[in-house]
Amino acid sequence: MITDKQIDTDYIQPVEALQVIFLDWFNNFLTVDRFAEHYGMTPDAASELIDAGRRAHESMVRRKHWLELLK
Repeated sequence: MITDKQIDTDYIQPVEALQVIFLDWFNNFLTVDRFAEHYGMTPDAASELIDAGRRAHESMVRRKHWLELLK
């Protein structure tokens, strides 16, 4: 669900911002084309951004998993 709530980007790091973008696409859009249209970018640019966000998200999940194993 897309809301009007703005994300305070002053407090998040670039990797976290990419993760937020990926999760926004994953949770709120059915297609890359619709995501691109909503944010005013080309589908190719949206696809690249989503892919970067996916990589950031997967990296953060793996890191969290390993940190939990080390406890």
